[in-house]
Order: sequence, then C-alpha cells, then structure tokens
Amino acid sequence: MTDAPEPRTDKPAKSPLKLLAQKLGVVQREAGSLGIPSLVIIEGLDASTKGKLLNQILLEIDSRSFKVYSTHASHEEPRNYPLLHRFWNNTPAKGKIQFYDRGPYYLVLDAWAEGKLHESQLGQYWSDIVNFERQLHDSGVEIVKIFLDVSKKSQARRFRKLEENPKTSWRVTPKDWRRHRQYRGYRDTALKAIETTDRDYAKWHIIDTEHFKGALVEIYNRIIDSLQSAISRKKKELSSPAAKSVTNAWIPYKGHNFLADTEFQGPMDRQKYKATLRKRQEKIHELVHEIHTHQIPVVIVFCGWDAAGKGGCIKRLVQSIDPRGYDVTPVAAPTKVELSHHYLWRFWKEMPRRGKIAIFDRSWYGRVLVERVEALCTNDEWKAAYQEIDEMEQHLVNYGTTIVKFWLHIDKDTQLERFEARQVDPLKNWKITEEDWRNREKWEKYEESINEMIEKTNTPYAPWHIVPATCKMRARIEVLDTVIHALKKAIKRAHKAPL
Repeated sequence: MTDAPEPRTDKPAKSPLKLLAQKLGVVQREAGSLGIPSLVIIEGLDASTKGKLLNQILLEIDSRSFKVYSTHASHEEPRNYPLLHRFWNNTPAKGKIQFYDRGPYYLVLDAWAEGKLHESQLGQYWSDIVNFERQLHDSGVEIVKIFLDVSKKSQARRFRKLEENPKTSWRVTPKDWRRHRQYRGYRDTALKAIETTDRDYAKWHIIDTEHFKGALVEIYNRIIDSLQSAISRKKKELSSPAAKSVTNAWIPYKGHNFLADTEFQGPMDRQKYKATLRKRQEKIHELVHEIHTHQIPVVIVFCGWDAAGKGGCIKRLVQSIDPRGYDVTPVAAPTKVELSHHYLWRFWKEMPRRGKIAIFDRSWYGRVLVERVEALCTNDEWKAAYQEIDEMEQHLVNYGTTIVKFWLHIDKDTQLERFEARQVDPLKNWKITEEDWRNREKWEKYEESINEMIEKTNTPYAPWHIVPATCKMRARIEVLDTVIHALKKAIKRAHKAPL
C-alpha cells in the first residue's frame, strides 16, 4: 500500500496588482487609526476610464472608511450655490478618505468649454480652489490629485466601442463628441490649470490611461505613497515633545480700539420706535421679494457681547419676511461630528442658495473669539483663520452673495444690568448661564480679540457694522436700516454668476 501524496501547501504568488491593493488597505487602516483625513481628487479627460479605475481602487478599502462624491455639471441644484459649496460639504472627516469622481476643476473647465466662462475668469477660480486645498491641508487633510490622460485617437476609439454596444451606447452623448472636437484646446487648458494649481502639499499626478493595468498600478502607488508620508508626519508630530506640551500664551492686540469709537445714545421714544420699526419692516418685506426675483443669496451675521440683544434684532428683522425665504442658524459649541471636520465645514452647510437669506446667530468668528480666548485652538490656528475667513467670504461675494456683518456693542455696566435682570425674570433666566459669567470675567481679552477681528476681517466686500446696543430699540432700527441699504445695493448690481 502506497502512502497518499502530501497535500500541497504552497500558494500561487499574488499578482503585483493584488499586492498593491492589499497594501493600500493596510496603509488606509493605519491612517484611519491615526485620525488622518484624506482627499483623493480624480480628474481627467472623457473616456479615460475614471469610473473603472476608481471602482478597482475601492475594492480593497474598507467600505466604512471612505465616501465617493461624483460631480456632474448637469446637476441643477448644486449650481444654485457657489462653486466650492458642494465640495466643502463633502470633505473628509478625521480618519476617513473622501474621493471626488471629478471635482471643482472639471466644473470650471466644463463651463469654459461650453462658453459660459471667459478664459480671463479662470484665474480667479483656480485661486479659489487653491485656497480651498490649502485650508484643508493646514487642518491636516492629506490631498492626492490625479489627472487621467488619454490620446485623442484612443478617446474616439473608446467612444465608438461604447456606442456599438446597446447596453453602453447611452454613455456617449453629443456633448462627449463635441468635447472630442475640442480635444486640443480643452487638454491644453487643463494642463495650464494643473501647472497653476500644483502645490507641494497638493501635487498633481498625470497618468496615461492607454494601458489600464499600468494606470491602475500608478494610481495605487500615488495614493499609497501619499498616505505613508502622512502617517510618518503624524507619528513624528505625536512623538515630539512640543505635541505633548502645547502652550497657548496670550498674544495681546496692540492695534486700534474700534469699539472705543462707538457712541452710545440715550433711550429712544417708544412711539417713534414703533412707527419707525413698522416702516422699516414694510420695506424689508418689499426688498426680500426682489431678492428672490433676482435670485440673490444673502448672508447676515450677528455677533456681539452676551446680552447685547442679538435675538431681539433677529426677531424684528424676520418679522415681516416669508419664513420660506430665510433660515436662522443658532451657532453653539461644535458637535463631535463637526469637530472631526475643518471648522468651516459646519458653516458651509448652512450657506444660502440663490434667492434665500441665511441668518447666523453667532458664526465662524467664534474661531477668533471664544476659541482664541478659551484656548480651544492653537495660536497658529486662530491666526490662520483671519485669512481663511476672508477667503471664504470673498468666494461667496464673487458668486454674487451679499454679506452683512454686525457686532452689537454694549458696555460692561449694561451687560451686568441685563444679566441681573435675566436672573430674576422667570421667563428669561434660562438665558443666563455660568458660562456667561465666566466670559464676563475675561472681558478685556474678548475686547482685544474683537478689535483684532474687526481689523483683520473688515473688508470692502464684507465690512463690519458696529451697532451701539445699550438702547435695544435704536440697535434694532440701525440693524434694519443697514440691511435695507445692503439689499438695495445688491438689487442694483444684481447679476448671476457663471458657476
């Protein structure tokens, strides 16, 4: 009797592609465990097999760790918002990967190719996108940008192959062939965009897709290399002594005291107030209809000292507006989900579409006020926020948004009177908290922060309006007058942005 043959224990060698796929899975999990957010932008020419390549890349990544956002120029609703709105709403949380199946570059290039954008306008959009990527990078997001290239001959061949199959012929449209005829000009403009927007922290990788497997290998390598670099930097950061003992020494502001220029006035006659308020509200009612007709987005920001009367001003402002025409966003401390994103993420979600008004009761300026004073962010973070906020507001205004920003100012004695009145009023004592009293103890630091905020973010396109609010009636009338003036100006220059 002969012995049975030994079972074979050797396994066939894995292909290089399989090894790369598994390596990507390992690297992604490590990046996720370190809380590293990643953004992979895949742009490219038509028929460069973007969908097929992306699908293959995702097979070995834990489906719970990534999201894919597909960008289409034909989608109408996102076009009611600024270019970057849809992309800010789809930025990665800590430890996650966000894929853009075409991104903002595609939208700008498509608008240019369709004759909706003049070539002279491209520079502003590239600048806005670079700012967007820099802000994400500065907050810890690892960015990979891939452009998939295809020759004109191969593009035509792939189009015809798709058309020959009844199951895929729908994928080739007259627009695709029109773009094919524009091949040289479109590709040259895309390459100029790549050159203009290439940065060390967000480098472009141009990948030829003539051979699918070769392109796939290169994409794997680019993403793996980028994630490994991010992991190395993160480990170095976590192990450094500086990371373990962050100190936020107070940086005093020595510039102009804008708040000291405020002139407070005595109480307003109540009958005069009621009559004036009624007239202003009637005017607001008329103007809001025109805002809707001209499809102008409006952002109104209310900031101010605790008990300065922000809520009362907002109430009188919206009293005569159709509730379908506005939204009020009360801003509190960020949630756990919001903290896992860039600090501006939660505000971009609330920006208005064309013809609507977004009112913020407190705002993104908390970054340079409460977060600065309470050391909830580093000095580098709040100092960088001035530029980031200016860039965000500039992008909104470039789109056609009107921004009105109020700081409601009262003196320290008035605040104390209102705090004490709230404590004894059973209908208002819910408004006063221990945090309010703690904030009051840091009045001087808040005053410095407010003045620096005004100096750094008072721009021609989004100026600050300091409203004396020791008399609530006068403050409400001044707020309404300022809004009326801003809406009139917006209607006068009403226009529609191309994107």
